[in-house]
Amino acid sequence: MGLCSTDEHLASALAHGLRIPHLVARFLVSRGIRTLSEAHHMLCGSVDDILDPFLMLGMEDAVRWFLDVREKGEKVFIFGDYDLDGMTAVTLMTKACEDLGVPTDWRLPNRFGDGYGLSMSAVDELYQAGARYVVTVDTGITANAEIARAKELGMAVMVIDHHQPSGEGLPPCDVLLDPHQEGDTYPNPELCGVGVSYKFLCALYSRLGMPVPEKFLDLVALGTLADLVQMTPENRAFTKFGLKALQHSCWPGLQEMYSALMKPHSTVGGIDVMYKIAPLLNAPGRMESPDPALKLLLSPNRATANALLAELKGWNTRRKQKEAEITEMAMEQVKLVYGETIPKVIVVAGDKWHVGVIGIVAAKLAQEFHRPSAVLSVCDGVAHASARAVPGFNWHKALFESRDLFDRWGGHANAAGFSLSADKVDELRKRLDDSAIAQGYTGEEEIVTEEYPYDIQVALHELVVETNQYMSVGDRPAGVPVPQLISVLDFFDQLEPFGGNFPYPTFRADNIRVHRMREIRGGHLQLDISQAGSRVFPAIAFGLRKSKSLLGKSKSVSVVFEPTWNYFNDKKSLQLCIKAIE
Repeated sequence: MGLCSTDEHLASALAHGLRIPHLVARFLVSRGIRTLSEAHHMLCGSVDDILDPFLMLGMEDAVRWFLDVREKGEKVFIFGDYDLDGMTAVTLMTKACEDLGVPTDWRLPNRFGDGYGLSMSAVDELYQAGARYVVTVDTGITANAEIARAKELGMAVMVIDHHQPSGEGLPPCDVLLDPHQEGDTYPNPELCGVGVSYKFLCALYSRLGMPVPEKFLDLVALGTLADLVQMTPENRAFTKFGLKALQHSCWPGLQEMYSALMKPHSTVGGIDVMYKIAPLLNAPGRMESPDPALKLLLSPNRATANALLAELKGWNTRRKQKEAEITEMAMEQVKLVYGETIPKVIVVAGDKWHVGVIGIVAAKLAQEFHRPSAVLSVCDGVAHASARAVPGFNWHKALFESRDLFDRWGGHANAAGFSLSADKVDELRKRLDDSAIAQGYTGEEEIVTEEYPYDIQVALHELVVETNQYMSVGDRPAGVPVPQLISVLDFFDQLEPFGGNFPYPTFRADNIRVHRMREIRGGHLQLDISQAGSRVFPAIAFGLRKSKSLLGKSKSVSVVFEPTWNYFNDKKSLQLCIKAIE
């Protein structure tokens, strides 16, 4: 879409003031950037966005509690959730305790036996293992009964969480850190679990007179991106600096993952985390037990990490197969149950569907039908569910209103999980529909059009620029000469992280000529394309075989695309990833 004349003038001012390509400036303006300082901030980041940890309610008590445990020489048991946010939080706390001479042990729940979060069985298992001091990370805020049980058994408990309280009081823990608790005025309540854990470490290291523990920022970046929290200024700073740290991580597990999944010297972006790193680390927990992934993150050396990474790849292959099977069954059930009249909230259930992948399936239903969706797996009369939202619908609010139906429940506005008796599913469907009405959600909020959404319209010749006209970008290895021409993608790399409420840039170009087209396995198309006045660009169109009839040397088309790097023979080049052809 084009910019108005005022915005075009603003983009020109940004381009001139920061010595960046006009295309990059137009993109920034399209995303709401209005000043030079804001644009510079997006490109370069600022440590000033990282807030004082002692602004968080309970931080003084948390530091005092932990130092008392350290003084006593006691072991700390760290209990985290089984997703990547929870695992990175456990890793961060375990590594920090090693720094500080505090002995530790860790536990993760198994979603197939324990469910999510801290369960009664997990409390009993911790007690049997000798736990007397427990720190929960990325979980605990709604575990009122479970923590009461831990206290009865003589355990001292600190909760570090970022989820919303249940609405039925706070857990009876010794110390609580959660920016969503009532009375907390911390300026960034949108931290993820590992983010809150990192704030605790910053406070702890500060009190001990130690430098800020920046070596943990790569772990914070992984959890922040994987948990899809909002890219607030502080979250953005954590992620921006953390992604850069991933290239030179001091943790053997992440060193091995970077070596195996990324090209030498390549930058790590939000898309790399979401589509390469996070799926591998989440795979074993989705299929059986999350422990192998956490062991990889905690690996003492590259050899151990390498063996665990091979195991994770096997789990990920099995996860993809199971996910495809259940997605197909869920899609068919939507058509059979609802026909052409899709309700405000989709609820589908299957007998013994694999609970490790139902969250991914729920996300696919939400994307396909543009409705909040819950996918339930029914086993022995109990339905275990995972739910995903669309704009305008709040799952946490909906579940809170129907909490009397659930055995367990928890989550965020955008994603949640719960379990209930299978005979209550129909009642749940009715209540969710009522909740949607109460929230003002009609199902029409996101009207799907034939036009694929994009940020701005561009000319292809804008994608390559002369180096000497612009600011220096990127880290270049010693001895590598500066090229005369560079891609605008070098500048977009500086705008990372993309993700959450700051999605990857998408452009539209019209009057495109196709020079070469080849269909490859999987229904994908490989293309060479150009536009009047431009060079020829390689392009890939994933899953767009259906658009093949639109293409031909005598035809001109419009394309919507993302600019991406393609790596071949240790060299990187610009490739256009086509999302739509018109």
